[in-house]
Amino acid sequence: MQNRFFEIFRLTAYSLGLVYVCSFFYSVIFLAFVNNTVLGDRIPEDQIPPLYEEYWEGKMDFSTMLTEYEKIVTPIKEQFQKDITENPGLLLSQFYDKVFSEKPHYLLGHSIPWFLCYVGLGYILYKKVLQIPVTNLQDELSIPILLRGIANGFICFIVVVIFGLVLEKLSVPVESGVFAKKLYEALHGNGYLLAWGIYVVGIITGILEEIFFRGFLLKAFIDKNLAQEGLFIVSLIFGWLHYGEGTSIAIPFIICGVGMFFGYIYIKTGNIWIAMACHATYNSLGLINAYLQLPGVQS
Repeated sequence: MQNRFFEIFRLTAYSLGLVYVCSFFYSVIFLAFVNNTVLGDRIPEDQIPPLYEEYWEGKMDFSTMLTEYEKIVTPIKEQFQKDITENPGLLLSQFYDKVFSEKPHYLLGHSIPWFLCYVGLGYILYKKVLQIPVTNLQDELSIPILLRGIANGFICFIVVVIFGLVLEKLSVPVESGVFAKKLYEALHGNGYLLAWGIYVVGIITGILEEIFFRGFLLKAFIDKNLAQEGLFIVSLIFGWLHYGEGTSIAIPFIICGVGMFFGYIYIKTGNIWIAMACHATYNSLGLINAYLQLPGVQS
């Protein structure tokens, strides 16, 4: 019994430590991308290209071009820093406005750092450093397997929508964070954004999150015959990571339940692809719901 509690404590500590390290590096990369995108959008497009042209034509040396560039950019940077200092939420708000209205492919700015920091770095730390076995993605993959996952994704989505409607009837606040809220609003009738959303937020995110949460974290508990304990702990972490600025307290609990459903499927089937298909279907149905503006939980 003592060894059992020690294993639970050890794996929980490893899980939390891994999430913390991966989240730190993800935040650094993602926020650098966001900062560069929003700042670049403020720089007048008609002022910078002429400087480059004069430089390439030999009318201006490099140091002069750099000086002129700084004259244009420095006041913009200073105002930009002042704005986000006074209103920290402005940075992400402006970034998502830009992405959802003009550059939906920038959604990959979420997925690529997530893959590098959570899946890539997570694999190195768990598998190579801590010597903890992780999924090798060698589980059976076939059409019936994917259809099974898709069917479970439909079930999960319907249950969450019904539960969300019940919470609304009970006047329980169900508010998503800035990303989900702005995406929900921008998706209405926008087929191009829906396509990118399903590709990135639906499929890619579903796959990556299952690799990390179920294929890395939960599998470590399963291999120690601690499946039920791991299901509870990893689902709590999964819900906690979906809590952010502007998110009501109900959302992480709902997502925790969703994560528990995904984890239960993985434990019962032992097949990561079923959990991936389930997750991707659940996410995609949420996006389709937003596109059609049907009632439901925005997250």
